[in-house]
Amino acid sequence: MRTLALLALLVAPAGAILAQETASPPSSCIACHGNKDLWDEATLEIVSGTEAGVHAEKGLSCEDCHGGNPDPALSEDGEGAMSKGFKPNPFRGVPKRTEIPAFCGRCHSDPLYMKRFNPGLRVDQVEEYWTSQHGEALRHGDDKVATCVDCHGVHGILAPGNPASPVYPTQVAETCRTCHTDAARMMGRHLADGQPFPVDQYPRWRRSVHAAALLDKGDLSAPTCNDCHGNHGATPPGLESITLVCGQCHGREAELFRTSPKHHGFETHNQMLAAMDATSCVACHEPPAPQAKLQGVRRLSECVTCHGNHAVARPTVAMLAPLPQTPCAFCHEGPESPVAAVPEPAAARTRYEEVKATLLEAAKAEGVEEPELFNWLVDQALTLPTHTTGPTQGGSTPALRPEFDRLFTKFRIGKSYTTYEDPATGQEERVDLRSCADCHEPDSEGLKTATAYLARMRSVTGLTARAERILLDAKRGGVETRSALSALDQAVNDQIEMEVLVHTFSAAEGSPLVAKSAEGLDQAQKALVAGQAASDELRSRRLGLMVSLGFIVLVLVGLGLKIRHTPM
Repeated sequence: MRTLALLALLVAPAGAILAQETASPPSSCIACHGNKDLWDEATLEIVSGTEAGVHAEKGLSCEDCHGGNPDPALSEDGEGAMSKGFKPNPFRGVPKRTEIPAFCGRCHSDPLYMKRFNPGLRVDQVEEYWTSQHGEALRHGDDKVATCVDCHGVHGILAPGNPASPVYPTQVAETCRTCHTDAARMMGRHLADGQPFPVDQYPRWRRSVHAAALLDKGDLSAPTCNDCHGNHGATPPGLESITLVCGQCHGREAELFRTSPKHHGFETHNQMLAAMDATSCVACHEPPAPQAKLQGVRRLSECVTCHGNHAVARPTVAMLAPLPQTPCAFCHEGPESPVAAVPEPAAARTRYEEVKATLLEAAKAEGVEEPELFNWLVDQALTLPTHTTGPTQGGSTPALRPEFDRLFTKFRIGKSYTTYEDPATGQEERVDLRSCADCHEPDSEGLKTATAYLARMRSVTGLTARAERILLDAKRGGVETRSALSALDQAVNDQIEMEVLVHTFSAAEGSPLVAKSAEGLDQAQKALVAGQAASDELRSRRLGLMVSLGFIVLVLVGLGLKIRHTPM
């Protein structure tokens, strides 16, 4: 008998032996609540979900949270398994919502216990939670606010680094929206200034440049709700911390703003606004001034004042003022002084004028007038045959030509508004981007600065675009253009730097923005001259080819005549 047992041991798979040695009966909780004869699917899913979570992965089970006697022998003895008198671990059951932070904190606030799993784990989450607006409300008896389980889940809790976790970066906004887009749940709640608590934060953010980077491009460093509001200590950033919050990613812009005259101007305005009512702007600004649309603004919150908070749109030139009639002007009609030395090829100029005239006629027929004409033309520019390569694969949206895509993206040509669907009404809402003209009166220094910004940007953009069109024509003709493209790339980089330097709020002679625009013009001029040289070379090649072909044709004609008159 012993021989047979030994033989069976030798031939048994190693995995089976290990399973026999390590397998143990399920705890009393799992044995009971996993019984298909006793419970419905919802209850059975609690067991399966728990077993798939991070707690089970670390070797924890039901009794570690809920208490009770896990002895499998008590699987049919509910009173024994759930005994509150079980001294090693009294049964605690399901906590009330107001008890959940302390319930989770039994383990997560215990440094010695948590070090068993990861010495680097934080143990101040509960303490931080009580400082949050959620925690403050819960402390005062509001059990509808978020607690640990509303964000992390209940039984099938996944590690934050798991892409399926509700607190993974790409899932956070969806988790927060569960409450924050629920109009009934938010009813009766108010912001610090007394305004009703909004429910449109998620749809506004979903149309933002941040959401596009995170969800469409997969950039996990792009901000979602908790990056600005915090995790367990979730609280809206205060007035004085906005630049610091935004500056975590946009450090250069934050530093420039903090040292700009705009920062001092905001501080001065906030001191005055704090002592005024909602109609007191006319004390300094005579109506009808641009400020009329800002009567509800009671304080200027640095970055948020221009860029917004949740609906942070990709910044475009549409935030500056006064805009030209058409967005086409940035690339095709820049100030003539820097580009006059190399005139636009006649055929290209004629084609542009014809396309523009056709678009303006179409806009007129549709009743589109200024200032909406600018936005309408931005949409048209994205589908023009001269800017696209045809329909994308599997869709009808045209794909932008690489050169136009770069110009459109890097030079930030865009519309003056964005839209989102309001969850409370189901209606599409429009959010106008903040423009310099919204705050600055026509003859003010602020609007003069904005005008100077635009003029310099148009100069660099127009010259760079002209150079790129000429270089592309030469490249398609087979002429080498790589040396000229480096100057073109540098001009593009200078344009991007100019967009950053807008945050200095100065266009005075000798300012960083003026110096950078001079560098951009210099690089664009180099690219333009090189482009013209490449274009001349292309014309020479074509002329030489035509002469050669003409000579060959003449030779062939002569040979034909000779053969025709030669007697057979």
